Amino acid sequence: MKLRILFSFLALLLFASQTHAQQAPASPKAGFYTTYEYLTYAILDQSAGPEPVAAQGVGGTLTLRPNGTYQKRLTLAANGTTLHFDQDGRFAFTADHITFIYTDSKGQPRTDEGTFVLRNGLLTLTMQGFPAGNQGIYTLRGH
Repeated sequence: MKLRILFSFLALLLFASQTHAQQAPASPKAGFYTTYEYLTYAILDQSAGPEPVAAQGVGGTLTLRPNGTYQKRLTLAANGTTLHFDQDGRFAFTADHITFIYTDSKGQPRTDEGTFVLRNGLLTLTMQGFPAGNQGIYTLRGH
């Protein structure tokens, strides 16, 4: 009798583990995939000091789609002109890590990596900069 209970219990554990393994990985809430408006952009340059420096005239949008593609249309005001930073590519994420893969203006493949936090409709991206240790910090609001 005890042996039968033990085998039944083991069979139940095996079934439960197989069912769990077949489930798709958790995806973010549907609200994650949307168009975001750039609110702020700051640059943390370790050689200039420990505080991020805010960029001026930040605007534009970032669209994240459920199929893993994105469109970035970032604008910054500088020296009396508007600078445009446009990218179209793919993105991927795991937990709080995000990667953007695109082709730069010279036709070369590029990958930008960082972390993200989505809270109350605000998306914060902290992207690794160059040289190592520098960061770009973006705050965006979802539509």
